[in-house]
Amino acid sequence: MNATRVRHVESALIRLDQARRGETPNLPLDLFLRRYFQAHKFLDSADRAWISEKTYELYRWRGLLDHLTPQPHSWANRMRTFFLNDRWRSQTQNDKLPHNVRCSFPKELFARMEGSLGTKAAIKVSNVLNEPPLTFLRVNTLKISRDKVFSFLLAKSVAVEKTVSSKSGLMLSSKQKLLDLPEYKLGYIEIQDESSQLIAQQVDAKPGQHVLDFCAGSGGKSLCVAPPMLNRGHVYLHDTRDTKLSKSRRRMRKAGITNYTILPPSHPLLPKLRAKMDWVLVDAPCSQSGAIRRNPDMKWAYSDDRLWRWVAQQREIFEAALKYVKDDGKIVYATCSVLDEENAQQVRFFCEKFGLYLSRPPLHALPQSRGMDGFFCATMERR
Repeated sequence: MNATRVRHVESALIRLDQARRGETPNLPLDLFLRRYFQAHKFLDSADRAWISEKTYELYRWRGLLDHLTPQPHSWANRMRTFFLNDRWRSQTQNDKLPHNVRCSFPKELFARMEGSLGTKAAIKVSNVLNEPPLTFLRVNTLKISRDKVFSFLLAKSVAVEKTVSSKSGLMLSSKQKLLDLPEYKLGYIEIQDESSQLIAQQVDAKPGQHVLDFCAGSGGKSLCVAPPMLNRGHVYLHDTRDTKLSKSRRRMRKAGITNYTILPPSHPLLPKLRAKMDWVLVDAPCSQSGAIRRNPDMKWAYSDDRLWRWVAQQREIFEAALKYVKDDGKIVYATCSVLDEENAQQVRFFCEKFGLYLSRPPLHALPQSRGMDGFFCATMERR
């Protein structure tokens, strides 16, 4: 085993803990590692891949490792258990252990999943969320067809498959250097999980219609909504996070989308758009319990108190977004959560409080082994 790599794993784990105790308490693991590798440019691609893989794995199995490791539960001690031999992995099948321990999930979060899904399904979902995630691509159909991109990638020996559920998605069988592919540089493809694509595709906007992506972030779902509109009508991107929102402009330009406007919270156009939108998309902040394998550190930050704060925030955001829906318009509410508290229970609340009804049955997919993340999506309109 390469001692330098092991030292970097420990250093990364300790530094992330320090960062979260400081000015960046919500810093996700993937962003932290990107910054860590930028600060350690001497590490080659093989080093970075190994360090990243082991760091993610240690976070996935932290709960089980703590159960098997003598105190104190430091990263050095967890790493000793993890690297000494692989016998600890057999404990994932030890049915004498509490379910949450052998699945390496915090007790509170597992109990919530169990309440929403049942014990058997909660164990299955937890095990799926302990797998490494796959990479999904979305084809920009404004520029090129999925079939053409699929053929281009196969010709370059990129192991790729067409997604079953998303009509514009591709799945990579292994990690690739996507940023170097001309198809990526030309805006033909973007990295986007199939679940996100399916949420965006619930916004069935036609050319000439008006769409508000109320929690747009860096514009991932707007990039999926806009192409079928053929640059006719308009897509508005709104978010309270200016840093995230600023990235969307470059992405929209690269995709060849021209019918969009970026709307930070203080934008004077926002009040004028009330009751004017054919579609409003609310991709609400949530526990992200359906997408934990992308940042397994998130599960250790979960608490029921945080869940209730998310629930309250989701209700505030939905009420604010609903004001922009025209009388015969539709609003799409989505999360990447598997918890009823953020999904079905919220939709019941929205329908009862605001006089709405479901336009179609909600989509609710659990995370799939070697597949997409878990998500929930419901389309509503006024009675």
